[in-house]
Amino acid sequence: MSKAETLQRIKEAEAQNRTTKEAAERERESTLREARRASLDLVETFRQQAEARYREILAAAEAGVASERDKMLAAAREEAARISARGKANVDKAVELVLTKFRGVVRV
Repeated sequence: MSKAETLQRIKEAEAQNRTTKEAAERERESTLREARRASLDLVETFRQQAEARYREILAAAEAGVASERDKMLAAAREEAARISARGKANVDKAVELVLTKFRGVVRV
């Protein structure tokens, strides 16, 4: 093999090597783009799942708070009704006491 043929084969090998490197670089860039896109899709999916879970937790907490508030209101209303009933029951006694004291003062 002559020197010219050897140089020609070296140039051809270098050209093929450049072509292979360029193809590999294009494939790498394409793969990176696809990976970034998939990553963004995954992040969006997880964000949506997190927001949905947040809404579920918040709804459950609000339901629990509403239930507890209703129980507290019912208990407070019952207590108010008991106090009111005791007050009404004592009105007759209070009126009688006031009248008795008044009559005692008037007789003096």
